[in-house]
Amino acid sequence: MYGSQESAAGAATDAEILDCTLRDGSYSVDFKFTEATIRAVLSGLQDAGIGLIELGHGLGLNAGRALSQPSLVSDERCFTLASETLDRAAWGMFCIPGVAQPVHLLQAARSGMDFVRIGVDITDVSPAAAFVELARESGLKTFVNLMKTNVLPTDGVVEAVRRCAGFGAEGVYLVDSAGGYLPAAISAVFEAVAGAVPVSLGFHGHDNLGLANANALAAATAGARFVDGTLDGIGRGPGNTATELLAAIFSRRRVTNRYDYRALARLSQDEMRPLARRHEDRVYQVVGGLTETHSSFFPLLTRCAEAACVDVFELMAAVAEIDRVHPSEELVKEIAAGLPALALV
Repeated sequence: MYGSQESAAGAATDAEILDCTLRDGSYSVDFKFTEATIRAVLSGLQDAGIGLIELGHGLGLNAGRALSQPSLVSDERCFTLASETLDRAAWGMFCIPGVAQPVHLLQAARSGMDFVRIGVDITDVSPAAAFVELARESGLKTFVNLMKTNVLPTDGVVEAVRRCAGFGAEGVYLVDSAGGYLPAAISAVFEAVAGAVPVSLGFHGHDNLGLANANALAAATAGARFVDGTLDGIGRGPGNTATELLAAIFSRRRVTNRYDYRALARLSQDEMRPLARRHEDRVYQVVGGLTETHSSFFPLLTRCAEAACVDVFELMAAVAEIDRVHPSEELVKEIAAGLPALALV
């Protein structure tokens, strides 16, 4: 095995990749994955050893109907494609309470879904409780994804994970939603949570600062049982941990040799690289990572900065100092009014 000279000291021994190319990656293609691409990716991932595969709209079950961003392929059709294509790997979908209703979770479970990931902001995990209970009753492997994990200190993260474990979640994900964590911080928070709460942990990273793969390795080494990846790192904003790279890194570090990273690289090359992707402003992504500002707030910040004739990135940094969770338009306007106006040219 290539890289066999690498020391295994400190490496995790059982970290598993959950691939969410067909879910998080849908943002990058404006939710326009075709049935042919979905089938090819599902089949290719399974053949390369990936055992957990997530698909569907980026914002999860029912998002195509509840929001103004429909997918080319419906939830129901995704259920069928996954069930028809996969016979060894498990498939699942994302579920945000409020975007999805209990009926949508039940429909997916009855259609053969194996696992669900329930997404809630870490500052208010209570909406997950009823969905966790329903998912467990429906026989689904049940995770909670703590979006915007970065906005709380470590003791707050521990408490949020403890509450989700109390709801009955079998696994809890820490999510670097803004791509702003550094590897040392990831190691510290995973070690703290793993030492305090007896529940399987997962990591979902974004690549604003180019550290998604390094952070994924840090998480796996520090106690994460599951680590997300996407082919070619495709995903919302700057993208995610790259599945094929993570599989190769895991092989070199002897974390696991269960994945065929060469097959994953070919799948990435053949299926992801040819796709037209949405343009993402690199400055926004870098500053967003540095200030730990979620990309969903970029339109609000831009609008308020233009109205006040101030620098949008100075505004982003100033707002992040006060509220990185749910900054209101009123707050952003107030902060913008106090910044120096740009010189007109």
